[in-house]
Amino acid sequence: MDNDLYMIRMKMREIYTELQQLNSRPQLLNGISKEEILESERHRLARELHDSVSQQLFAAMMMLAALNEQAENMDLTEKQRKQLILVADVVNAAQSEMRALLLHLRPVSLEEKTLKQGIEQLLQELQTKVNIRLKWEIEEFAIPVQIEDQLFRVVQELLSNTLRHAKSSELEVFLREVDQNVLLRVIDDGVGFDVALQGTKAGSYGLLNIRERVTGVGGSLKIISFPKQGTSVEVKIPLIGGGEK
Repeated sequence: MDNDLYMIRMKMREIYTELQQLNSRPQLLNGISKEEILESERHRLARELHDSVSQQLFAAMMMLAALNEQAENMDLTEKQRKQLILVADVVNAAQSEMRALLLHLRPVSLEEKTLKQGIEQLLQELQTKVNIRLKWEIEEFAIPVQIEDQLFRVVQELLSNTLRHAKSSELEVFLREVDQNVLLRVIDDGVGFDVALQGTKAGSYGLLNIRERVTGVGGSLKIISFPKQGTSVEVKIPLIGGGEK
């Protein structure tokens, strides 16, 4: 029995290794990898959004701020004042959506950074742009490059989803190595959702892509969420061969 269990464990390690290696191989289209095409498109879209929509939203916010200052000295009806506040709220929401989208469109690669450095840079940038309390504990340890890239993208998508959907005031991110596994946990105190109904709402929390990325490197995804009680997303990925790159 012990020998059978040992053989099963070894076979599982082989399967995990093959899966992670397969995921790291570029899929070519006319000599260009899928990731290169996607990254080029992300750069293009991010530039266009930043140069046009983002700047227009900023200009609209500045004009609204000026109008609200002038309104204090104007004889406006209660309805008109409420309409000004409503327009300001709409523009604010659009700005948050734009920040989330630009975060989502950042390059997939870590650009010579470690995973710890890449995640901390994302969080530090987020802290300067959004009014949200952040807490993080990111350990530095050896992770195969294909897992690093996927985890970095998963964190990007989770942060983007939190900004767009969760309406949270606090976000926590933890990354550590536990028993030769990478353990990533992202927790927010936002609106939450019914996990049982998630499958019927295509793209409602953007978790399908995350699940595909995690399973693509032999990992598992665990989601705990309840309406009005926040969300906890846990990613667990085995480190085959002790996490060597």
